Amino acid sequence: MSKYVIVVALVLGLGAYAKAQGGEGPCAKDRETLCAGIEPGDGKLFKCMKDNADKLSAECKAHQEKMKEHRKGMKEACADDVEKFCGETKPGKGRIMKCMREHKEELSAACKEEMGQAKGMHKKMRQGK
Repeated sequence: MSKYVIVVALVLGLGAYAKAQGGEGPCAKDRETLCAGIEPGDGKLFKCMKDNADKLSAECKAHQEKMKEHRKGMKEACADDVEKFCGETKPGKGRIMKCMREHKEELSAACKEEMGQAKGMHKKMRQGK
């Protein structure tokens, strides 16, 4: 499995984690309005938000841009760790994130830092900051 696919799955897992933790933040109203009735899972909510990108609020667009930059940093920082520790893990349903958490003590310093920042960003998102 390529590093890119694994890291994308890792990042999507983080997004699913954030949504599962309350669904608040800069994009909550957009999700409720544009994607009402769509159950999270298998990338359906992510796809809906992407399909409606031109209709998102300015606040949500700004937040998504921040997340895009963070995903780029995480891809670079964690690609080798994901491949090394979770390369055989099937993407989806948070399996790669679970694997990464199981190996958190073994991860590179750069990956640990990016994952810590992601956790902080998701906490702020839930608080609506």
